Amino acid sequence: MNNLFETGVERYSVEDDRIDVLGDGKSRRRIEVIVYYPIAGKGENESAYLSERKALAVSKAFLIPKKAIMKQKVPVYEGMSMAEGKFPLLMFSHGYNSFAESNTYLFRDIAARGYVVASIGHPYEAVACEFEDGSVIYYDKSINRRMYMRGPLSAIRAQNRLLKDKGDAGEVSKKFDKFQREHTPYLIDRIPEWKKDTYRALESIKDRYSEHLDLTNGVAVSGHSFGGATAYALCHDEGEFTVGLNIDGGLFGEYGDSALKKPFYQFSCSQNINVESGVLINHEAPVYTAVFSRMQHIGFTDVKFFLKAAFMVGRLDSNIMYKHLLEGHLFMLEKYLKGLDVELNRSTDPSVVIEEHDKNIVFS
Repeated sequence: MNNLFETGVERYSVEDDRIDVLGDGKSRRRIEVIVYYPIAGKGENESAYLSERKALAVSKAFLIPKKAIMKQKVPVYEGMSMAEGKFPLLMFSHGYNSFAESNTYLFRDIAARGYVVASIGHPYEAVACEFEDGSVIYYDKSINRRMYMRGPLSAIRAQNRLLKDKGDAGEVSKKFDKFQREHTPYLIDRIPEWKKDTYRALESIKDRYSEHLDLTNGVAVSGHSFGGATAYALCHDEGEFTVGLNIDGGLFGEYGDSALKKPFYQFSCSQNINVESGVLINHEAPVYTAVFSRMQHIGFTDVKFFLKAAFMVGRLDSNIMYKHLLEGHLFMLEKYLKGLDVELNRSTDPSVVIEEHDKNIVFS
């Protein structure tokens, strides 16, 4: 797969009407937006992977030397005009205590093939969000105390039992729902707020880039971890989002018996399947799954490329992981946003099992 364009990047921020319940509880919620797009001609003025402030915050959060982060070179260019034409849109959300640039390799390569990609920074819940006025909001550590109703140790024990369960998709999905209600109702409540963040960012993108957007077939949405759960919620509940992808995110949220009516792609570490099995329950459109063995949760982000600690990122070769992550996104975007006749890419590597699930399968 060859890039058609080089990739530009623009960073800005928007304010919402909501009063943010996080932070001081008095300020309007501000959202960081980073847009990656195909550019006209050759790129100039290469952007740093992360700013000094954000690199330091990520270094502390992930225990990665700051120098290793600052050495990253993902060629995206500031101050460049967008290429002529109209391009489909993909929205993306990072994971909890992660950062908006967490999958810059992916954003760059998708935009270079003729898409606009908007990554959203969720304030107080990201490692850091930077804004146009020069201010920065860091992760609110008080969340760690509020996140688990019965305390972190109780939640970890319950989660470990759930991850080891041998039930079918319907059974473990019900057990996950019980787990989230008993241990993490805080995260259930955050899904609607992240959905609102995404919609506010989408409004701004439509205003800023209207002449370059092709929304004929709707908007695609993806995310890692809690951002992937948000992608599922948007695809499940909101008509404007017509295709979704979830990168190893437990399906937090309220869904009851309602069916998923949009095509969806679920990427999973083999050990996390039980908290993500809800994607297979009551779906009325095709669902695709890619299950990776020898992978760890953080390994689906760019951290895989500059951190070699297997206990954090897994032992699967980063190039194998990334190949299937990119191909899966392009398959969904080309098939459902561009309407192309494309085939699902299977895997010849035993560490990656890719399947299509019939849209008529309904688990009880």
